[in-house]
Amino acid sequence: MTSLAPAEFGAALRTAIERSGLSLSEISRRLRAQDTPVSISALSYWQNGENRPERASSLAAVTALETILGQPPGTLTGLLGPRRPRGRWTSRTGDALPYDQVWRRPEEVVRALAKMDATPDELDTPHRISQNVCYRVDGHGHQESIRVRRLVRADHDGTSRFVFVSRCSSITQPPMVLFTEGCRPARFRADVPSSTCVFEFALDRTLAAGELASVEFGVRFPPGQTNRHAQIALYRPARDIVVQLAFDPARLPKRCTAFFQPRSGQPREERGEAKFDRETSTFQFITLDPLPGQYGIQWSWS
Repeated sequence: MTSLAPAEFGAALRTAIERSGLSLSEISRRLRAQDTPVSISALSYWQNGENRPERASSLAAVTALETILGQPPGTLTGLLGPRRPRGRWTSRTGDALPYDQVWRRPEEVVRALAKMDATPDELDTPHRISQNVCYRVDGHGHQESIRVRRLVRADHDGTSRFVFVSRCSSITQPPMVLFTEGCRPARFRADVPSSTCVFEFALDRTLAAGELASVEFGVRFPPGQTNRHAQIALYRPARDIVVQLAFDPARLPKRCTAFFQPRSGQPREERGEAKFDRETSTFQFITLDPLPGQYGIQWSWS
């Protein structure tokens, strides 16, 4: 079979698959037999250019694919280029908190990230220097949307994207990105059984190590979100963090309490009543020089 020389990995893989005559199901089965498993959906993402293999296990699978598809060694792997730097751990301080001590049921987050070939390292890069999140709660008491504003600093050269993870109470339909500033939506994946959502955003400009950027985006949740708390994760010390809850004026909660949870599995530490602005029906919790952990507001209707 003749070798391929297209300039883009997805196109090269798609052409190789078409020429092989093999189905994605058969290719996935053969990869599994060689101890380099790749799901049918992942293969589809790769050939359509929606994703690219980056993890060590995925790169090993591409090498196996060359044999399965009858391509000379290096035909596909040579089109991947250098692996994108992850950068999180090399710039860590002793005050940092690993993801599995921040998230309850961290394995669900890992599963959701894996659907876009991302790893937990990417949860905390670029570094969030400052972050402001505002949740809107509708007249039925359901979380309707979130607005996130961040000041970020690149950990390494070539920083071009970031991920945002949110856990819904249910996913009856995909969430929707409402707007962006300083970035643009790239991909969305979800671990449906746990209702864990992962959004990938591409930065408007690629950052060099140490560069700052301001980004903002909004997400509308699926209807009927029943959570009675809103929180945001922080993995390493920052300058400030703001959590806001904007309620429908016709239905305000009886009590809104700010909290900090330093580790998953540990009890929440109450930080008093969230500050209420009657003009905007908004409760607010601000922390300067926050330590890693989960910051949020919980409320009750009666």
